[in-house]
Amino acid sequence: MKKAKEARVSCVAIRTVFIVALALPGAGDAQWSPSATYDLGVGYGQMALSQAAMNSARRMSEGSEKAFSNKDKPEPIAEKAYDPTFTPDPTVSEAVKLRFARFYAGDDPSSQKIMIDKVDSGAYQEHFQQRMADFGLGELNDLVEVSAARLVLLWELVHGRKITALQAQAIREQLRSQFARDRWLRGMDDADKQELAETFVLHVAAADIAHAELLRRDDPELIARYRAGVQENLLPGGPRLDRLSVSDAGFVLAKAQDR
Repeated sequence: MKKAKEARVSCVAIRTVFIVALALPGAGDAQWSPSATYDLGVGYGQMALSQAAMNSARRMSEGSEKAFSNKDKPEPIAEKAYDPTFTPDPTVSEAVKLRFARFYAGDDPSSQKIMIDKVDSGAYQEHFQQRMADFGLGELNDLVEVSAARLVLLWELVHGRKITALQAQAIREQLRSQFARDRWLRGMDDADKQELAETFVLHVAAADIAHAELLRRDDPELIARYRAGVQENLLPGGPRLDRLSVSDAGFVLAKAQDR
């Protein structure tokens, strides 16, 4: 009974950390510090990513809004087809997990253990995979599929509205075309793709779970601040999901009056 109670308390504490980390102080302020020794920081570039993963995430965002607004059919790719899949390496997973735990738990070993145990339980991965399945998206070892699910889920959090499976699959095809055209993305090795995909999975699953907790609390003001924080803290390098609408053809730039 004692262990079960501790586990419930830990889960509540974890969800609260994610809510506070993204909702406070809001999109207009610089940062929120849970302790004097550890700073969550403010941009996606400080979200427990290695420098390589940080650069990868920002590079993926470059020109994304332009790509989503381009109605022209993509030109055929003459070179070797882009393969977004990867074979997972346990050492890469371990590095991503430890950075994720340090980001949310700071320097406290006991808090880090809670986060590590949560990741090791597979809860975040299972949540993300289930959400992918809801949209008819593929597996966790495919950077295009994970990246599509990431943008779909974050768009839902930012806007507070649902995306259909058809729309999610259209977004996936937009990304597939975008990724296939980018020589840099095509040059990523398995470790690079895995590091980025698994980082996306952990952070976005955590944000989605925390959002569900917020909805249960029924606090409109905090929900609004949280949604603004998702855009500013998880996507400061773009794309501006708060400026994108969704249709059956995927993402489109929202009309000025809709923003």
